[in-house]
Amino acid sequence: MRFVITESFDKTEVNHYFEADIPCRIGNLIRARSGRVYRVEDIGWRLDNFDHTPDVRVLLKREKD
Repeated sequence: MRFVITESFDKTEVNHYFEADIPCRIGNLIRARSGRVYRVEDIGWRLDNFDHTPDVRVLLKREKD
């Protein structure tokens, strides 16, 4: 899954992403190795037209530490 940072008080990390296999639900918190905390805002997917594999994206919002 691709985790995309959509909202943050640190504007340099907006639209950055990372790949991970982390099970998540909307509203749950994810703590990164760096100690930053993100809240899951939305989960979406689409099919790739070329190889027909699902592209799962998780939208994250940075929380205050």
